[in-house]
Amino acid sequence: MDPFVKNKRDSLLTYKQSKYPAHLHCSISLSGLLPTKGEREKFNSRYKSFRDSDADNRCTYELKQGTLFYTTEQLIPAKTDDRPPLLLIFGNPATHSVKGGMFFSSKKDGKENRFWKHLLQRAGILDLVLAEGLSTKERNTLRLEHMLELSYDTPFRIGLCVYWSMPSNAGGPWSGVAGIRELIGARALKRLEPYERQRVIEVIKRFLIPGGVAVTFQKDAWNGLRSVNDPEYSIELAKAGKLRGTLNGLPHIALLGVPPTRLVGPARKVLRHMLAEEGYRLQKE
Repeated sequence: MDPFVKNKRDSLLTYKQSKYPAHLHCSISLSGLLPTKGEREKFNSRYKSFRDSDADNRCTYELKQGTLFYTTEQLIPAKTDDRPPLLLIFGNPATHSVKGGMFFSSKKDGKENRFWKHLLQRAGILDLVLAEGLSTKERNTLRLEHMLELSYDTPFRIGLCVYWSMPSNAGGPWSGVAGIRELIGARALKRLEPYERQRVIEVIKRFLIPGGVAVTFQKDAWNGLRSVNDPEYSIELAKAGKLRGTLNGLPHIALLGVPPTRLVGPARKVLRHMLAEEGYRLQKE
Protein backbone atom coordinates (compact mmCIF):
# COMPACT_ATOMS: atom_id res chain seq x y z
CA MET A 1 0.00 0.00 0.00
CA ASP A 2 1.16 3.52 -0.76
CA PRO A 3 2.60 4.97 2.49
CA PHE A 4 0.80 8.25 1.85
CA VAL A 5 -2.65 6.63 1.97
CA LYS A 6 -4.49 5.00 4.82
CA ASN A 7 -7.62 2.89 4.60
CA LYS A 8 -10.18 4.73 6.73
CA ARG A 9 -12.77 2.42 8.24
CA ASP A 10 -16.01 3.33 10.02
CA SER A 11 -16.16 6.64 8.19
CA LEU A 12 -18.53 8.37 5.81
CA LEU A 13 -15.72 8.37 3.25
CA THR A 14 -13.28 5.49 2.97
CA TYR A 15 -10.37 5.20 0.58
CA LYS A 16 -7.43 2.95 -0.12
CA GLN A 17 -4.61 2.85 -2.61
CA SER A 18 -5.29 1.01 -5.83
CA LYS A 19 -2.70 -1.31 -7.29
CA TYR A 20 -2.50 1.34 -9.99
CA PRO A 21 -0.30 4.06 -8.45
CA ALA A 22 -2.29 7.09 -9.67
CA HIS A 23 -5.64 5.86 -8.32
CA LEU A 24 -7.48 5.58 -5.04
CA HIS A 25 -10.53 3.38 -4.55
CA CYS A 26 -13.19 5.26 -2.58
CA SER A 27 -16.57 4.53 -1.09
CA ILE A 28 -19.21 6.77 0.49
CA SER A 29 -21.93 5.61 2.87
CA LEU A 30 -25.13 7.14 1.51
CA SER A 31 -26.89 6.77 4.86
CA GLY A 32 -24.30 9.11 6.33
CA LEU A 33 -24.08 11.43 3.34
CA LEU A 34 -27.84 11.66 2.74
CA PRO A 35 -29.55 11.09 6.09
CA THR A 36 -33.02 12.35 5.15
CA LYS A 37 -35.55 10.64 2.92
CA GLY A 38 -35.90 13.71 0.72
CA GLU A 39 -32.15 13.97 0.08
CA ARG A 40 -31.89 10.30 -0.81
CA GLU A 41 -34.87 10.51 -3.18
CA LYS A 42 -33.35 13.51 -4.97
CA PHE A 43 -30.04 11.68 -5.31
CA ASN A 44 -31.75 8.57 -6.65
CA SER A 45 -33.59 10.63 -9.27
CA ARG A 46 -30.35 12.30 -10.40
CA TYR A 47 -27.87 9.44 -10.20
CA LYS A 48 -29.03 7.53 -13.28
CA SER A 49 -28.93 10.69 -15.38
CA PHE A 50 -25.45 11.50 -14.06
CA ARG A 51 -24.09 8.01 -14.60
CA ASP A 52 -25.63 7.65 -18.05
CA SER A 53 -24.47 11.07 -19.23
CA ASP A 54 -21.02 9.72 -20.09
CA ALA A 55 -19.61 6.24 -20.67
CA ASP A 56 -16.63 7.09 -18.46
CA ASN A 57 -18.99 7.74 -15.53
CA ARG A 58 -20.32 4.21 -15.88
CA CYS A 59 -16.76 2.87 -15.70
CA THR A 60 -15.94 4.99 -12.64
CA TYR A 61 -19.02 4.67 -10.38
CA GLU A 62 -21.01 1.80 -8.91
CA LEU A 63 -23.92 2.05 -6.48
CA LYS A 64 -24.36 -1.07 -4.40
CA GLN A 65 -26.39 -1.70 -1.22
CA GLY A 66 -26.39 1.90 -0.05
CA THR A 67 -22.73 2.54 -0.77
CA LEU A 68 -21.34 4.57 -3.66
CA PHE A 69 -18.08 3.12 -4.96
CA TYR A 70 -15.77 5.03 -7.32
CA THR A 71 -12.17 5.55 -8.39
CA THR A 72 -10.37 8.84 -8.04
CA GLU A 73 -6.92 10.31 -8.74
CA GLN A 74 -3.94 10.83 -6.45
CA LEU A 75 -0.32 10.69 -7.52
CA ILE A 76 2.24 11.03 -4.74
CA PRO A 77 5.69 9.62 -5.53
CA ALA A 78 7.14 7.38 -2.85
CA LYS A 79 10.67 8.19 -4.01
CA THR A 80 12.43 11.17 -2.49
CA ASP A 81 15.41 13.31 -3.36
CA ASP A 82 16.92 16.64 -2.30
CA ARG A 83 14.42 18.79 -4.20
CA PRO A 84 11.71 20.57 -2.17
CA PRO A 85 8.25 19.03 -2.54
CA LEU A 86 5.50 20.86 -4.41
CA LEU A 87 1.91 19.60 -4.07
CA LEU A 88 -0.60 20.72 -6.70
CA ILE A 89 -4.20 20.47 -5.44
CA PHE A 90 -7.03 20.55 -7.98
CA GLY A 91 -10.82 20.64 -7.65
CA ASN A 92 -12.05 17.20 -8.69
CA PRO A 93 -11.01 14.70 -11.38
CA ALA A 94 -12.49 14.36 -14.84
CA THR A 95 -13.84 10.86 -15.35
CA HIS A 96 -12.08 10.50 -18.71
CA SER A 97 -8.74 11.20 -16.96
CA VAL A 98 -9.51 8.61 -14.30
CA LYS A 99 -10.25 6.10 -17.01
CA GLY A 100 -7.13 7.15 -18.92
CA GLY A 101 -4.95 6.60 -15.88
CA MET A 102 -3.33 10.03 -15.61
CA PHE A 103 -4.19 13.53 -14.43
CA PHE A 104 -5.19 15.80 -17.30
CA SER A 105 -5.31 12.99 -19.80
CA SER A 106 -5.67 13.87 -23.45
CA LYS A 107 -9.05 15.16 -24.47
CA LYS A 108 -11.49 12.84 -26.15
CA ASP A 109 -10.40 14.18 -29.53
CA GLY A 110 -6.88 12.90 -28.73
CA LYS A 111 -5.29 16.34 -28.44
CA GLU A 112 -2.98 17.10 -25.54
CA ASN A 113 -4.50 18.76 -22.51
CA ARG A 114 -3.23 22.34 -22.27
CA PHE A 115 -2.26 21.79 -18.64
CA TRP A 116 1.02 20.07 -19.53
CA LYS A 117 2.38 22.41 -22.21
CA HIS A 118 0.68 25.76 -21.77
CA LEU A 119 0.52 25.79 -17.98
CA LEU A 120 3.23 23.71 -16.29
CA GLN A 121 5.90 23.77 -18.98
CA ARG A 122 5.56 27.46 -19.81
CA ALA A 123 5.45 28.34 -16.11
CA GLY A 124 8.88 26.70 -15.75
CA ILE A 125 7.52 24.19 -13.24
CA LEU A 126 7.61 20.85 -15.06
CA ASP A 127 8.36 19.82 -18.62
CA LEU A 128 6.57 16.58 -19.41
CA VAL A 129 5.46 17.58 -22.89
CA LEU A 130 6.03 14.45 -24.96
CA ALA A 131 6.77 13.84 -28.61
CA GLU A 132 3.95 14.14 -31.11
CA GLY A 133 2.58 10.96 -32.59
CA LEU A 134 2.19 9.10 -29.31
CA SER A 135 -1.19 7.67 -28.42
CA THR A 136 -3.07 8.90 -25.37
CA LYS A 137 -2.25 5.64 -23.58
CA GLU A 138 1.45 5.99 -24.38
CA ARG A 139 1.55 9.58 -23.14
CA ASN A 140 -0.23 8.70 -19.91
CA THR A 141 2.07 5.74 -19.26
CA LEU A 142 5.24 7.74 -19.87
CA ARG A 143 4.10 10.65 -17.71
CA LEU A 144 3.21 8.33 -14.87
CA GLU A 145 6.64 6.68 -15.06
CA HIS A 146 8.42 10.04 -15.02
CA MET A 147 6.36 11.26 -12.07
CA LEU A 148 6.94 8.13 -10.00
CA GLU A 149 10.66 7.90 -10.77
CA LEU A 150 11.24 11.67 -10.38
CA SER A 151 12.91 11.56 -13.78
CA TYR A 152 12.29 15.15 -14.81
CA ASP A 153 14.30 18.34 -14.78
CA THR A 154 12.60 20.76 -12.40
CA PRO A 155 13.39 22.54 -9.12
CA PHE A 156 10.70 20.46 -7.37
CA ARG A 157 9.61 16.97 -6.43
CA ILE A 158 5.98 17.09 -7.52
CA GLY A 159 2.80 15.44 -6.24
CA LEU A 160 -0.76 15.75 -7.55
CA CYS A 161 -4.04 15.39 -5.69
CA VAL A 162 -7.65 16.62 -5.67
CA TYR A 163 -9.67 18.32 -2.95
CA TRP A 164 -12.95 16.65 -3.94
CA SER A 165 -12.49 12.97 -4.69
CA MET A 166 -15.71 12.38 -6.67
CA PRO A 167 -15.00 12.57 -10.44
CA SER A 168 -17.33 14.16 -12.97
CA ASN A 169 -17.62 14.92 -16.66
CA ALA A 170 -15.20 17.39 -18.24
CA GLY A 171 -18.13 19.25 -19.85
CA GLY A 172 -21.89 19.45 -19.90
CA PRO A 173 -24.45 19.81 -17.10
CA TRP A 174 -22.64 17.39 -14.76
CA SER A 175 -19.15 18.87 -15.16
CA GLY A 176 -16.72 19.87 -12.44
CA VAL A 177 -17.41 20.35 -8.76
CA ALA A 178 -20.70 22.01 -9.70
CA GLY A 179 -21.81 18.71 -11.23
CA ILE A 180 -21.05 16.85 -8.01
CA ARG A 181 -22.92 19.49 -6.00
CA GLU A 182 -25.90 19.04 -8.30
CA LEU A 183 -25.73 15.25 -7.89
CA ILE A 184 -25.57 14.98 -4.10
CA GLY A 185 -26.79 18.43 -3.00
CA ALA A 186 -25.08 21.36 -1.30
CA ARG A 187 -25.78 20.10 2.25
CA ALA A 188 -24.32 16.69 1.47
CA LEU A 189 -21.22 18.29 -0.01
CA LYS A 190 -20.73 20.20 3.25
CA ARG A 191 -21.05 16.95 5.21
CA LEU A 192 -18.46 15.34 2.97
CA GLU A 193 -15.95 18.17 3.12
CA PRO A 194 -14.34 17.44 6.53
CA TYR A 195 -13.48 13.92 5.35
CA GLU A 196 -12.07 15.18 2.06
CA ARG A 197 -10.07 17.86 3.87
CA GLN A 198 -8.61 15.29 6.26
CA ARG A 199 -7.57 13.08 3.33
CA VAL A 200 -5.69 15.99 1.74
CA ILE A 201 -4.10 17.06 5.03
CA GLU A 202 -2.77 13.53 5.53
CA VAL A 203 -1.08 13.75 2.13
CA ILE A 204 0.32 17.18 2.98
CA LYS A 205 1.75 15.99 6.29
CA ARG A 206 3.54 13.09 4.69
CA PHE A 207 4.62 14.68 1.42
CA LEU A 208 5.39 18.30 2.32
CA ILE A 209 6.77 18.12 5.85
CA PRO A 210 9.38 19.23 6.86
CA GLY A 211 9.23 21.80 4.08
CA GLY A 212 7.45 22.48 0.81
CA VAL A 213 4.62 24.37 -0.82
CA ALA A 214 0.97 23.49 -1.49
CA VAL A 215 -0.78 25.18 -4.42
CA THR A 216 -4.55 25.17 -4.83
CA PHE A 217 -6.27 25.65 -8.19
CA GLN A 218 -9.86 25.75 -6.91
CA LYS A 219 -12.00 27.88 -4.60
CA ASP A 220 -13.06 25.18 -2.13
CA ALA A 221 -9.51 23.86 -1.82
CA TRP A 222 -8.18 27.30 -0.88
CA ASN A 223 -11.00 28.10 1.54
CA GLY A 224 -10.87 24.65 3.12
CA LEU A 225 -7.10 24.58 3.71
CA ARG A 226 -6.20 28.23 4.43
CA SER A 227 -5.47 29.58 7.90
CA VAL A 228 -8.11 31.71 9.63
CA ASN A 229 -6.34 35.00 8.95
CA ASP A 230 -5.70 34.30 5.26
CA PRO A 231 -8.05 36.00 2.76
CA GLU A 232 -11.18 34.24 1.59
CA TYR A 233 -11.12 33.15 -2.05
CA SER A 234 -12.17 35.39 -4.87
CA ILE A 235 -11.26 34.99 -8.53
CA GLU A 236 -10.02 38.58 -8.53
CA LEU A 237 -7.57 37.88 -5.70
CA ALA A 238 -6.48 34.65 -7.40
CA LYS A 239 -5.75 36.45 -10.68
CA ALA A 240 -3.85 39.17 -8.80
CA GLY A 241 -1.64 36.65 -6.99
CA LYS A 242 -2.99 37.77 -3.60
CA LEU A 243 -3.95 34.35 -2.23
CA ARG A 244 -0.87 33.65 -0.18
CA GLY A 245 -0.98 32.10 3.27
CA THR A 246 -0.27 29.03 5.35
CA LEU A 247 -1.99 25.73 5.90
CA ASN A 248 -4.55 25.72 8.71
CA GLY A 249 -2.92 23.96 11.66
CA LEU A 250 0.45 23.71 9.90
CA PRO A 251 1.73 27.30 9.77
CA HIS A 252 5.17 26.27 8.51
CA ILE A 253 3.63 25.00 5.25
CA ALA A 254 3.14 27.72 2.61
CA LEU A 255 -0.24 27.68 0.85
CA LEU A 256 -0.72 29.48 -2.47
CA GLY A 257 -3.96 29.98 -4.38
CA VAL A 258 -3.91 30.43 -8.16
CA PRO A 259 -6.65 30.67 -10.82
CA PRO A 260 -8.31 27.44 -12.02
CA THR A 261 -6.61 25.39 -14.73
CA ARG A 262 -9.30 26.32 -17.27
CA LEU A 263 -7.82 29.84 -17.14
CA VAL A 264 -4.48 28.64 -18.44
CA GLY A 265 -2.84 32.00 -19.06
CA PRO A 266 -3.66 33.62 -15.68
CA ALA A 267 -2.92 30.37 -13.82
CA ARG A 268 0.49 30.07 -15.50
CA LYS A 269 1.42 33.69 -14.86
CA VAL A 270 0.37 33.71 -11.20
CA LEU A 271 1.88 30.30 -10.43
CA ARG A 272 5.26 31.30 -11.84
CA HIS A 273 5.24 34.68 -10.10
CA MET A 274 4.25 33.32 -6.69
CA LEU A 275 6.79 30.50 -6.70
CA ALA A 276 9.52 32.92 -7.78
CA GLU A 277 8.55 35.13 -4.85
CA GLU A 278 8.96 32.10 -2.58
CA GLY A 279 12.60 32.06 -3.69
CA TYR A 280 12.56 29.21 -6.22
CA ARG A 281 14.63 29.46 -9.39
CA LEU A 282 12.36 28.29 -12.18
CA GLN A 283 13.15 27.13 -15.68
CA LYS A 284 12.97 29.70 -18.47
CA GLU A 285 9.59 30.27 -20.05
